[in-house]
Amino acid sequence: MTSAVVAHGINDFVDALCVAFTTAGVDKDQYHFDAASGQLVVETAVTRVVPVPALFAVHATCSSEQERQALIEAATEAFVCGAADVPGDYGACGQRLLPQLWPMWKIAARQATLPGGIRLPHCGMHGEELIPHQVANNEGTRLLGVVLVCDYVASDKGALMPPLETPVLSCDLARWGVAFEEALLLSLENLRARTRAGPAAAERWEHHPSGCAQSTQRDRFDAARAALLPRLVTMRKSPNELPEPGGHVVAFATPSCVLATTSKNALGLCFMGETLHLRIAAAEGQLLSETAWR
Repeated sequence: MTSAVVAHGINDFVDALCVAFTTAGVDKDQYHFDAASGQLVVETAVTRVVPVPALFAVHATCSSEQERQALIEAATEAFVCGAADVPGDYGACGQRLLPQLWPMWKIAARQATLPGGIRLPHCGMHGEELIPHQVANNEGTRLLGVVLVCDYVASDKGALMPPLETPVLSCDLARWGVAFEEALLLSLENLRARTRAGPAAAERWEHHPSGCAQSTQRDRFDAARAALLPRLVTMRKSPNELPEPGGHVVAFATPSCVLATTSKNALGLCFMGETLHLRIAAAEGQLLSETAWR
């Protein structure tokens, strides 16, 4: 589909969502769509942000009007009825509380949707504080931040609904009576448990003949685990189990895709660059980070 056709399809999808939201009791002046960011912001007692591109990608694959309507109903349940909201009680988060890697431009875009006095808590990949002015300059396209999210998987009724992550805000932490650092530690433990429940250690990377590898868990948290649990990268073994020369290099292509090679593997680096910029970028449209990290 051409970009014009996709844009028209997204607008029609947003219109259908708005009709459903209005039917569910949301006033027309309580929601607005920002085409630039692809966010449909619903401002009722709680501000909720609908990730329109992710939902539209599913909507476009629906084979019947019944499936399309079921998706819209599931979105209404999540973003009007609040099924995807962060739990009111800290203990109710359970395994749903996880760290997620976001580019700084996305953090800034989400912050801009929040009411005054509400922040999106975040830090750098090493736990450092990120300086606000860095987001405003071109470093914002390269910088990555760590946010806390609550994973949401719809019930069987909303089977078409893609898994979503709802970011934890400063008001959520205040309600829980928990500091960001404490919640981050719990989220890391949950990420470790989720990793252990996934592929076995020898199956966590899929290797290309060039020596470049791709993460295999592909559960929207591959980038977070490679950044925050770096031993998963440093303990990576090539298929022949021989040591690879040079330092480790990773590319955070998408939340579900990490590429890894070493700094002295010229062929692996070339394959990484080609895969990142010519294949994944073309398919996904927006990379998590355009820059490889060492």
